[in-house]
This record gives sequence, C-alpha cells and structure tokens, in this order.
Amino acid sequence: MTGILQDRTVQRCIQDCLHCYRTCWSMAFSDNLQRGGEHAEPGHLSLMLNCAQLCETTARFMLSASTLHTELCALCAKVCGACAQSCAQLEGMEACEAACRACAQSCREVARFELPGTYAIDHLPTTGVQGGPPRQGIMG
Repeated sequence: MTGILQDRTVQRCIQDCLHCYRTCWSMAFSDNLQRGGEHAEPGHLSLMLNCAQLCETTARFMLSASTLHTELCALCAKVCGACAQSCAQLEGMEACEAACRACAQSCREVARFELPGTYAIDHLPTTGVQGGPPRQGIMG
C-alpha cells in the first residue's frame, strides 16, 4: 500500500463507504420497495440510491489514491448525513441510518472538517418523509 492507502483513517473510511453502499442499496431494493408507503416515497428512495452510489464512488476514489478524494469525502459526508436523517424518520431503517452515520463521520475525518449534523429544511422541499432532509436532484 502506498500514499493515502497507508492512512488508517482512509482505510476505515473505505470500509465504511463500502458498508454504507451495500446497506443503502440492498435496503432500498429489498426492504423499502416491499414495504411501500413512506419507505418507497420517491424522494427518500432516490436519496438512498444516490447515497449508495456516492459511497461506492467515494471508496473507488480513495482506492485509486485520487488527489480529489477529500472533496468527494466532504460531499459523501453531507449526503450520508441527509440519508441518515431521512432513515431516522422511518421504522425499521436503523441499519441504514447507522451505516450512513458511520460513513458520514469517517468521510468528515478524511475531509478534515466538520459538517453540521442536520440540514435546514427551509431551503428546499422535503423528501416527502416527515422530518426528513431537503429534496435533492431533479425532483427538488
């Protein structure tokens, strides 16, 4: 291992990102679609899938020792924090919430700065989940 891959903080972040990717992706498709209702609300489901994809991409950036890994980690921390906040509002989403919170914390450590733990909901429409984070992407 060379470069950033020798850093234990980066190694832990890679593992947390991959765990969050697997958890969000599998829960979105297996649990949430079957449960329906707020679990399958488009804004929440989109956030989970985007979180999963970003976590995988962030891990790949670190694994390739990209010089842009800190910028991606900062964004990943924000998205994971929003996903954790959305999942916290729904029953049975504890595993996803925990994976997102752990990944957000690891990514903040790699990015070397703190992001707020919650996001103001007065800037954008909500995801449709009561108490959830702002809507993202083309749906917002």
